[in-house]
Amino acid sequence: MDNKDQMAGRLKRHRTRAPEGFADRVMEALPQWRKTQPRGWWPSQGRWIAPALSGAAATLLILLATGRFQPANVQGQVGFHFELHAPGADKVELLGTFNNWKMGDIVLDGPDASGHWTATVELPEGRHEYIFLVDGERWVADPKGASHRPDGFGRVNTVINYYEDNNA
Repeated sequence: MDNKDQMAGRLKRHRTRAPEGFADRVMEALPQWRKTQPRGWWPSQGRWIAPALSGAAATLLILLATGRFQPANVQGQVGFHFELHAPGADKVELLGTFNNWKMGDIVLDGPDASGHWTATVELPEGRHEYIFLVDGERWVADPKGASHRPDGFGRVNTVINYYEDNNA
């Protein structure tokens, strides 16, 4: 038995219970104003409101000054054309980081006479991963994609890296 176990054993043997009604007597001894303070998230006497509002205003000014607080269509976006050859498919969907992998959000048009399904999607600059879902059951990485990576669930996602060239 090591020193910690010995100490814990001694503490357990010397435990005593508080006398009956002890908690009630302590609560009665507290000043009345402590019992009537509002509970929840709202601060008493507004002590932190000014610093919080100052911090929020400073954050907003920084976001506006750096151009990060703009609607997505104002920031660099480009229309990406997605295409998959899936003759015989009844439905082809596009899922990715740009739509939070939401099924049914982006359904490709098609098929054309040669079995191609297409969609053009406005994507903000950055790194995006995506995959096609054929007929709600078959996951297909873009065979025309330049970069792929495993998704950790046994499938392979296609990767797009788009960054607006600000030097042009």
